[in-house]
Amino acid sequence: MAERNFKFRLERVHDIRRQRERGAQEELAAALGKQAGEEAALGQVDATIADAREEFRGASGYGEVLSGTDLAASQAYLERLSGRRAVAVRDLNASRDEVGRRRSDLEAAARERQALDRLRDRRRAEHDREVARAESAQLDELALAGHRRRRA
Repeated sequence: MAERNFKFRLERVHDIRRQRERGAQEELAAALGKQAGEEAALGQVDATIADAREEFRGASGYGEVLSGTDLAASQAYLERLSGRRAVAVRDLNASRDEVGRRRSDLEAAARERQALDRLRDRRRAEHDREVARAESAQLDELALAGHRRRRA
């Protein structure tokens, strides 16, 4: 009995959807990597600000008298750091938004691929049922022919 091979007619579309899903996974991974970098940069700026504040507190806490120029310079430095922190926060928020978009893209790509997976599985089950029915009919025919030969 020759078994017919299963051929899913939308296999190329399925391959394209799998590739799209893999691409979405890679884009999400890249966005997550960028977000981690932005978080590290923000942490570094925060640490620099904390160190600078501690240094200026320490200098004034040991009885050192800071001149107006030193105070103005330290204030300008802290303001520059505050500006860098604002940029780092903005970049981190943009990265988080990008991760959200990439995650949504991945979910959509996965849904599309899964829909084709379910369709392929249904078609395979239909094919298997048809093959089993045909084999059963063929076996029934052989059994009937054998029965006829024995009676004759």
